[in-house]
Amino acid sequence: MSNSENKIIITNFTDPVCTWCWGTEPIFRKLETHFPGKVEFRFVMGGLVKDAHEMMDPANGIGSTDLTQFNRQVAAHWKEASARHGMPVDAENFDLFDEEHRSTYPQNIAYKAAQMSNPDKADLFLYNMRVAAAAEARKISHEDVLVSIASESGLDVESFLTHFKDGSAEKAFHGDMWLISGVGAHGFPTFLIKYNSSQYMLRGYNRYETFVAVINSATQGSVKPVDVEATQENLSMLMEKHPRMAAEEIRQAFDFGTVEQVKDFLAPMVEAGQLEIQNAGNGWFAKRISQGMTCDLTAGICQ
Repeated sequence: MSNSENKIIITNFTDPVCTWCWGTEPIFRKLETHFPGKVEFRFVMGGLVKDAHEMMDPANGIGSTDLTQFNRQVAAHWKEASARHGMPVDAENFDLFDEEHRSTYPQNIAYKAAQMSNPDKADLFLYNMRVAAAAEARKISHEDVLVSIASESGLDVESFLTHFKDGSAEKAFHGDMWLISGVGAHGFPTFLIKYNSSQYMLRGYNRYETFVAVINSATQGSVKPVDVEATQENLSMLMEKHPRMAAEEIRQAFDFGTVEQVKDFLAPMVEAGQLEIQNAGNGWFAKRISQGMTCDLTAGICQ
């Protein structure tokens, strides 16, 4: 982990299946581009759904022991949320919960296993879990799907599975939930924003402007956002860390007015074979295409 002195540390109390956490990804991209090198994100797992049979969210019309109906209710909420936050969802095919998979705890534990096996790739694994659940309607509560996502994210699958199954990742997850209880983060997303000795908490989905206002207060105006130029070079630099991004993430990161403007901006890179467009759910992603294959002879992985 990098030296956090004089950095803005944003701790996100979250769950891989939280739609408003998914919707916050574009705001994180904008914070990264507008506060370059100043913001560090940390993720603490909260366990949104212990048991779908017991999950009640009447404000969003969610709550049924009939899991087919429960899935429909969740999908309808995600579709409604997508209209606000702009991130892709596949509400038509969402079918995450069944009688053998009634919890999101396995996904939370999987993130902790990723942290323990490949800490530098764990956040990408979390992002890819969000993509799989929200935009691709994959059953990320199933172990084989989690293993597939781990492999896609470049994790050491053997190490990942060891931590996932031997109780160490589960213990770390319970440590996260204990931390969440201690700070009073009762819903997701919740954000703890720290700068040296100053700290603030934001609850729920918040706009970029709210984060900027809190950062301004925490830093007493000493850290301000910078203007960002939409260039292929700047996008390529961002995609070194985020090799796949939704249109809305790119739109916010580079201050485009519309998604159509994003598509026009990407067109030369798509035509040059540097990027590919992946349709998913009600939206699309831009994915970086590797310009040369490198192989890890020890791991036996080429990418």
